[in-house]
Amino acid sequence: MKPEEGSAPVTMLAQRCFEAAMLAEVYAVLVERCGKETALGVIEETVERAALEAGKRFAAKAPDGPSLTHFAAVTDMWRAGGALTIENVRREPDRLSFDVTRCRYAERYREMGLPEELVTRISCLRDGAFVAGYCDKLRLTRPGTIASGADRCPFTFIWEKR
Repeated sequence: MKPEEGSAPVTMLAQRCFEAAMLAEVYAVLVERCGKETALGVIEETVERAALEAGKRFAAKAPDGPSLTHFAAVTDMWRAGGALTIENVRREPDRLSFDVTRCRYAERYREMGLPEELVTRISCLRDGAFVAGYCDKLRLTRPGTIASGADRCPFTFIWEKR
């Protein structure tokens, strides 16, 4: 969503909340028509496709092509408006890691009354697909998430030299 001329930009958190509200409605209809398992599959595929395309669009903005240095700038977008609290940032030539210690995305989705099974799917599921869309040299490991009950989300991005 692009803001109108002269208006304030929409934060990623606000954008994701708009999307989450719509996905929750679609999910409710799909559960009624197809059952929970099929409905979750459709939501997962939709979120992954959107995130993959977003990763491609972000990569296209890299002045010298995708790189770990360019990718690291995404953390500023992710935490805009206080959406994420990020600590313990560590940068190495081929690795970026950090801990998310507060996730307003998950908090807002729960405040909105989203079914619990959608909270991680609408938010956390995006990350791996975004990375895949950005570049096939980039890998993500994240053994737990706040949305799924962990006390933090430990992200590690590794740039593989091929």
